[in-house]
Order: sequence, then structure tokens, then C-alpha cells
Amino acid sequence: MINYPYQSLILLSGWTVAGDHFKTWHQEICNRNKSGELYWVDSTIVPLVNTSGKIDRYLSVRVDITARKQKDLDLNERLKESNCLHTVRNYLEQDLSVEKTCQSILNCLTLALQFPEMAVAMLKLADKQFTTASYQDNFPNTISAKIIANGEVCGLLQVAYIQDLSFVLPYEQNLIDTVAHDLSRWYERTEAEKRIIEMATHDALTGLPNRHLLQDRIEQALVHDTRSQRQMAVLFIDLDHFKTINDSLGHDIGDLLLKAVAERLLICVRNEDTVARQGGDEFIVVLNSITESLDAAKVAQKILDSLLRPYYIHKNELHIGGSIGIAVFPNDGTNAETLLKNSDVAMYHAKENGRNNYQFFTDELNKSAHERHTLGLDLRYALERNELVLYYQPVMDMPNHQLHSIEALLRWRHPEHKLIAPDKFINLAEETGLIIPIGEWVLKTVCAQIKAWQEQDYIVPKVAINLSARQFRDKELINNISRILSETGVEAKYIALEITESMLIDNIERVVETLNRLSAMGIQISIDDFGTGYSSLSYLKRFPIHTLKIDRSFVRDIVTDKNDRTIVATIIAMAHSLEMDVIAEGIETEEQLNLLMAQKCNHYQGYYFSKPVPVSEIEHTLLKPIPPTSKIRVIHSAK
Repeated sequence: MINYPYQSLILLSGWTVAGDHFKTWHQEICNRNKSGELYWVDSTIVPLVNTSGKIDRYLSVRVDITARKQKDLDLNERLKESNCLHTVRNYLEQDLSVEKTCQSILNCLTLALQFPEMAVAMLKLADKQFTTASYQDNFPNTISAKIIANGEVCGLLQVAYIQDLSFVLPYEQNLIDTVAHDLSRWYERTEAEKRIIEMATHDALTGLPNRHLLQDRIEQALVHDTRSQRQMAVLFIDLDHFKTINDSLGHDIGDLLLKAVAERLLICVRNEDTVARQGGDEFIVVLNSITESLDAAKVAQKILDSLLRPYYIHKNELHIGGSIGIAVFPNDGTNAETLLKNSDVAMYHAKENGRNNYQFFTDELNKSAHERHTLGLDLRYALERNELVLYYQPVMDMPNHQLHSIEALLRWRHPEHKLIAPDKFINLAEETGLIIPIGEWVLKTVCAQIKAWQEQDYIVPKVAINLSARQFRDKELINNISRILSETGVEAKYIALEITESMLIDNIERVVETLNRLSAMGIQISIDDFGTGYSSLSYLKRFPIHTLKIDRSFVRDIVTDKNDRTIVATIIAMAHSLEMDVIAEGIETEEQLNLLMAQKCNHYQGYYFSKPVPVSEIEHTLLKPIPPTSKIRVIHSAK
């Protein structure tokens, strides 16, 4: 090969340069030598023709231009580096999120590399990682730089080519190093700003929001709850006898106790609520978007119970309680200042009432919360005092008015409040877990009564028992039912369990398993208050359901409301298509009864035939149908 400059190209004797229709080829080519280094040549190939005008040979001229290309490349790299750094620093100066800042820098960085279409990048910063598309952890050829803030490595910046391409060194490494350095300074600055804001808005001891951030949180919650027309509660908590512990054991122990109290308070509330330290031994809890004022009482009691558990600090067993004042938006105030002041006033009422209790700002709510709390305490002893009693209501056949079954309905014969209906105390039983032993008592009592009737030669129908959601979820439900049936000697076919629609949608597979096991025992399953829940009709075929009970809200206006008539007719037709029986609840008039008979409803229940009655009265219905003259007509609901 002969290397000549373009201007000094020499033609060999006897040959001439081809005309215009024979084009000369020219290209700058990058090659790699045996040692792996890149070099550039300027290659020109000229066709040569003979005397006949035909191409016979080619003249190739190759000129080494590595030095010139390096100068051009150096200039280009410097321009790309300058543009990239300018863009990166612009991103770092903007008030963007960490994610957007890091992603923007990675995209900018890959464009500044020698082969941008083949480049990928990754940025680790603290506990987060950001990458460009197609990035993987196992690329063989990478360059990287550490991100160092306050003398410690806090991240890593890395770029790679997805193909086996070489980086242009040292320029691309210098670019990575410079960007990593800029990121280090930026991260140091942002972390310092966070610490300053943290110190200004949070309590140094507990890490909870301080009174300044608390004010802002309350105002934000007020805006949200005003818009959504929800209530909000502010709980002012003062620790009882904290000063005694602080003075006797020292401030170090006192500080550790305050931190332990803060941790317990956080466990007692939801993530969207706020726990703040007002100062000293005073804490504030803000409950956002509560359904009713008494929800605040539940949380307050939960906090009091949590505070009373012993604390173990430096081999000291410490005991402390709290006094809680509650102010509720909007009745007790419409701004942060008023709510805090009124909750403080209520807290002092709690202290005056013996400490370790909570008080609402209004007398009305105080009374309501007190009654609810007292009722809950009384319920704990209702079983021991034999205050619970079962009433029974007949379910009749259509159209022959024969007794089909009986529903057992729980009542509480309270020594002061007389007879209490279940809607007044079942929720309390659910919340406290008392529903489990109460439910067992109901089943035992029903089985014992069935056995007693059988021994007296009564014709005993099936007896339906309502099952609460918590009972239904109890892992020991099947075992407890089997044990009680075995102990009382009652066959399962005499028992029907009534559940609500909402229970069907909670863990479908487990519900199916539980219902199948109950059905296999011979127990029938009814869906109570059907039409008011959330289950899809398509789900019903998955469950071993024997009976649907149409909710009384649809039956009440069936005579005057066309929509209710349509709904009832649809439920009956759908149930029959699935081979299920139907019971209509809340029958009060003959007109309602006639309409249901026309729709071929199977059974009915309500005051038109009998209100729920004690066991002594229901026995009169066990041997024969209720004669028409004994029908009781009232205008109230069924149960």
C-alpha cells in the first residue's frame, strides 16, 4: 500500500483516470490494531481505465488521520461534556423531586456518551435506585463513580454499553466523575435542608411533629374534612403522675419514657392520623375523617389501655396513665386554635373525674360515650349474671300457614335498662370479642331447648340462629358447633345459621370452605337481609346456600312501591332458579302477604303472625298451625 496525500496522487504510466461516470470512493474508517487500540484512516479508491476505456485496476490511497481525528474528537467530547454538565447542573438547581431529578440526569448523561444509542445508566442514591431503559446489572463493560456526601459513600453512578464497545477515555470517565461530584454536593445540600426542616417542625426527643407542624396538619385536615363533610377529632393527652417519675428517677429515664409513650401512641392510630408532642408530657392526636364522634372514644380508650401497660426502662418497671380531652370538628370548633383549646379544657375535666379517663368537650357526647362505656362493662358480666335471654319468632309456610321454622333472637334483660334489643349491644360485643362466648351461649341454649322440647314430645321445627361476622371468621367455629351438638345430643338438621351478604365477599375461598363444612354436617345456611349487602348474584351459585331472606326494607312498601315489588319478584325468581327457598321478613299486613303469595314466596315472618316471644309462648305454636284469630296485627318491624 502506498500512502500519498490527496494532492500528490500519481498515475501509473499507460493508464488514465476514468471519466466522470467512474466515481471515486472516499471514506474515513476507524480500525482496531492488534493491541486493541483504535486508529483512523482516510481511504480513497480511484478506478483506473486502460486505453480501451475499461476499468482494469484500482488505485487505493490510505492516509493515517488518527492525530487529526483525536483533535476533532477531543473538541467534540469537550463540547458534549460542557453541554451535559450545563444541563445536569440546571436540573440540580430546579425544585424537582428526587426521582425526576435523577431520571433526567441519567437521560442527559447517556446522550453525552460516544455511542448514545447503545448507552444505559444507573444511579443509586441512599436506598433508592434509578435506571434508564434496558439497564441490567451484568453488563461486562462499565465505568462508574462513587457519590460521596459528608465523607461517606451514599451512592453510585454507573454507565455501560449494551454492546462490546469501548469508552473514550479519559473523557467519558471524567464526565461521570464530574456528574457524580455534582450529585454529591446536591445530595449534601438537600439532606441538610431536610434536617433543618425536621428540626423546625419535629420534636427533637420523640421525632413526632411539634406544635408548629401540628397546627398545619390540623388546618389541612379541616380543609379536607370540610370538603368531604366528615368529622375530625383532636385528642389532648396529658400523662398522669409523669412529674413524679421524672423527679424521682431523673430526666434521662423520663425522656426514655416519653419516647416509649410516643411509640405506643403511633401504634394506636391509623397512618393518616397525626400524633404530635405539644410539649412536656402533653401529646396531641388528630383523627382525620371519622364517621361519628364516638369513633374518637374508641381510639381514646385504646390509648388509655395501651398507656397502662408497664414500661421496662433500665431495669425499672414504670406505670403511667393518661387523661384525654376530646374536641370534635365541627361542633366543638372550626379552626386549629379552637379545637386545641377545647380539647385542653376537656382534658382537665378528665383529670377532675379521677384521671385515666377521657372526656368530650360537650356534655351530650360525654353522656353518650359514658353510657356506651358503661354498657360495654355491663355486657362483660351479662353472661355470668344470666341476663341474656332468647326470644323466638315463627316462620310460616305459604300458602297453608303451617309452621315452617323458628328464629332465635337474642335479648339482654339489663337490670337498669330493662329489655335491650341486639342492635344496641351486638356491635359492642363484636368490638370487645365478647360475641364469641355469647354466640356459644346462644347455640348451647338453643340446642338445650330443642332437646327439652323433644323430650316433651313437641314437634320441633328447624331453629335459625344469627351468626355475626366475627363468629363466622373464628377458626374454632366448626369445632365449637360440633362439640355443642355432641354435648347436647341434638342433630345438626335442626339448626340453620343465618349470615349476611357482606360476609360472603371476605376471602371467598375460605367462606366457601367454611360453608361447605357446615353444610356437610347437615346445617342449613340462610342469607339474612338479602338485597342490602354487597355480594354479586353470580357468587351465590358458588355457595351452599339453602334460603334467602328478603330484607324487610323491600317488603315494607311492596304494596305502594313498584320498584320494591320488582326487586322482590326478581329475588324470588332468582332464588327459585338456584333451587333456594325464600323467606320474606317484616310481614305486617294481609296486602303484603297476598302480593308475596302471588310471587310464590315460600315462607314469611313478621308481626302479622307473631312478634318475637319468650320460650313459654312459642311452645303454643309447635303442635299446630296458628289459627287466623290469633294473628297479631301491628305496624312495627318484624324482629
